Amino acid sequence: MRARLHRGPAIHDIDGARSVGRCCLIVCSVLLALSSSRAEENRSTWLHFEPTVVKLTEVVGVAYEYGPPSWGDEPKTDKRPGTPILRLSKPINVLGDPTSDINRGDAENVEEVQLQLDKYRGLVGKGVIVTGTLYRDHTGWHFTEVVMMVRSIRKVPKVK
Repeated sequence: MRARLHRGPAIHDIDGARSVGRCCLIVCSVLLALSSSRAEENRSTWLHFEPTVVKLTEVVGVAYEYGPPSWGDEPKTDKRPGTPILRLSKPINVLGDPTSDINRGDAENVEEVQLQLDKYRGLVGKGVIVTGTLYRDHTGWHFTEVVMMVRSIRKVPKVK
């Protein structure tokens, strides 16, 4: 013998369902607005590629990457020139430029920036303030995603 299901009269609370639906719509709209404004706020704090001049304050390091003649294919014969790197304590984001051939697309969570400058030996391990323009890597000599063409560099003044 099979059990019978009791199918009583259906009770529908149309007004209650509508108010719940409206409430969900309002909550979703508020959350979307907040996340959009947060995203715009975060985007507005991004750095920009050249020609915008930026200033970074960090510590200079040196990276030894494989160079010519084979750029790492034959490590025994490749030179490993020292390259000045700014190691960032907090990653940066750089907004891409859709009109540029080199700087298209954003660079996100950048932790190291290669410094384009000749004399840096006395600055290794020191805190510096660097001013210059940022651009994307585009040659074999660029070892980080973002490179800075340095306009000025100076040691961070010691606090007394």
